Amino acid sequence: MTEDFEYDVAFSFNALDESIATQLNDLLSPRVKTFIYSERQREIAGTDGQEKFSEVYGQTARLVVVLFRPEWGETPWTRVERDAIKNRSLNDGWDFTVFVPTVERPQMPPWLPKTKLYVGLHRWGIEATAAVIEARVSELGGNPHEETVVERADRFARAVKFNEQQERFQSSHEGVQAALQAYDDFSTAMERQVEAIASAGIKINVKRSQHFRILTGLSPCNTVCSFLPFYANVIKDIHLSVDVYKGFPELPGFIPPWEKPKKLKSLRYHYNLVRPDYHAWVGIDEKGREFAPQQLADHVLRTYMDITEHTKPG
Repeated sequence: MTEDFEYDVAFSFNALDESIATQLNDLLSPRVKTFIYSERQREIAGTDGQEKFSEVYGQTARLVVVLFRPEWGETPWTRVERDAIKNRSLNDGWDFTVFVPTVERPQMPPWLPKTKLYVGLHRWGIEATAAVIEARVSELGGNPHEETVVERADRFARAVKFNEQQERFQSSHEGVQAALQAYDDFSTAMERQVEAIASAGIKINVKRSQHFRILTGLSPCNTVCSFLPFYANVIKDIHLSVDVYKGFPELPGFIPPWEKPKKLKSLRYHYNLVRPDYHAWVGIDEKGREFAPQQLADHVLRTYMDITEHTKPG
């Protein structure tokens, strides 16, 4: 295996995780040379994309970071990357890889050795994950360098420009409409998942009432989701709230509870740009985790079941 690598780190990921790859890339690129498709499109343009990708992940990247979810390896490009990684492992073993699951309770690929450790993104967060990746680059013979003033200025300019885009999005009619549509998509996704859950014998009910989405059926807990922008062109500081109660809270249109409910968990999400061409729900209480509507629906249902399972009646 050559020691002269074109890249120190190459990211392989499903499109759903591009924002995570972008954040990690932005933290690492000032100190190591990285490959992320969205940043290297001009280099690849006019070449055989499949051949170039196979070369990067199979030969010219010192370390390959896989942002893993079940969809990874099932799309045309991630299949090319997956096959290049597996082929390289036949000669180099698995030390050239770092797997970073982007979903909870990941079922790792059956072909990955059971002894292969992976980085817990949700537990450690983006910055700690980036630090682990940089340490692995050093262990593999890389030499992370200090960021120059010019490189820092370029990164600062990108951050300022993107922050301005986020501000415009959160103060626009288009932003409000996108958020309302995402809330409706989230609601529909919960309703569909509840139907799927019923096949396992778990009866959860979803009710839409004004801006509330109410989950009931798992005694003694109930979950209330709420999202209501106050203005037609502002979603800044407006949160989708998810509150899990023991008992039922007092809500408009419902009979007041006999006993005072106890709030067991409260989560908040705001809707924002997470990269220039993609917006998502972003956790405020969960270290900036990002969720598409379907992902957030799954997360809320899991949270409801997890908390109810450990809550005693009475």
